[in-house]
Amino acid sequence: MKLFEIDDENLSKELIKQLNDEANQSGDVEKIVLDMVANIRRDGFKAVKEYSKKFDNFELTEENVLVKKEEIDILAGKINPELSSALEIAVNRIKDFHKNQREESFSILDKENNKMGQKIVPLEAAAVYIPGGGALYPSTLYMTVIPALIAGVKRIVLLSPPRTFEESPEVARLVQLLGIKEIYRVGGAQSVIAAAYGAGPIKPVDKIVGPGNIYVAKAKQLVFGKVDIDMMAGPSEILVIADTDKEEDIPVIASDLLSQVEHGPAGWTRAILIGKNKEFLLKVKDEAYKRAETLPLKENAIKSLNERGLVIVSKDIYKCIDISNILAPEHLELFSDDPYPLLERVKNAGSVFLGKYTPESVGDYLGGPNHVLPTSGTARFYSPLGVYDFQKRFSWIEFNRESLKKYAGQIALIARSEGLEAHARSAESRFNN
Repeated sequence: MKLFEIDDENLSKELIKQLNDEANQSGDVEKIVLDMVANIRRDGFKAVKEYSKKFDNFELTEENVLVKKEEIDILAGKINPELSSALEIAVNRIKDFHKNQREESFSILDKENNKMGQKIVPLEAAAVYIPGGGALYPSTLYMTVIPALIAGVKRIVLLSPPRTFEESPEVARLVQLLGIKEIYRVGGAQSVIAAAYGAGPIKPVDKIVGPGNIYVAKAKQLVFGKVDIDMMAGPSEILVIADTDKEEDIPVIASDLLSQVEHGPAGWTRAILIGKNKEFLLKVKDEAYKRAETLPLKENAIKSLNERGLVIVSKDIYKCIDISNILAPEHLELFSDDPYPLLERVKNAGSVFLGKYTPESVGDYLGGPNHVLPTSGTARFYSPLGVYDFQKRFSWIEFNRESLKKYAGQIALIARSEGLEAHARSAESRFNN
């Protein structure tokens, strides 16, 4: 992990410049996915079948692309009962939190008795993508589907690679719990493109959400505009602000730093540790390396610590928050006995974990808030996935005769100032005779 000692704003800017200058997605990825978009738009399901064979070694057909209820029930029956119970608890907690996010329609009556308002309606169709290539993450399923359900989306489509429906009783059990009916065993960039444009049995949707590899992320970016997407997801990251110098906290903070860097690919994720006490932070760093050696996915963790890990020393704890706001981390832990004054200063973060008993993993699985979060500094302008992402709004207005007569002249005057004569006449025409 690279050490930075930051004492002023300029050094903070140098830090963020370094992060921005790091290599991002390869240009080769964009070319590959652009070709996929062109092929699927031209050849439809035939191209999807070819990519499924190429990338998943699966013989996809129009008959087997849709996962049948019987298959789900058989696979779900293989789940560990205790794990099934844990998933039910998680689902209920996530539902309870997200119910508070529903936006409501409103109407008003102005002082001249004109009626106007805003109506909130759910999207008609949304697709959720669940990774199933290098790793399986069933928790992503309930994190993406529950907000759509609460929003009232009528058609929810599940997309995931073929192995998901052979190897994940957890996903199958969640399909039952969430009541998902339309499930396709197709993954990768090809599934995103098919959901955007339609391909054979896969009909187009209005929005595509969920994380994936670099090809899935690029596909989402390229179909944006044809459909909506949740966000551009990059490598996972965690930032811990250590407002402590207690020896007993060292192994706990070290464990928290490792919670994201075990994700693959190796060297792709990032852990950042910020605090005032340099000696303490370096002890945490050493402990993180020690504990990384014991992980099943230690290669991922150690490479990420080596290549993208950061230890940042600053002069006071509030300066640490300022640095965090510049970095806008996906996961921010305020490891403190008194975290709320620090929270008041936080402006940019995907999700914030307060105190010494809220590890990031609480949020990943059953805390309540969503774990689909903005990454790579995009928390400056993106928000976590929520019910509002599956709702849209339109405004409406009903003017009465007296009001239109009163304001027609002003409407026409503004319209003509813009060179739009038809607009002006439209307002005046009702009173010309």
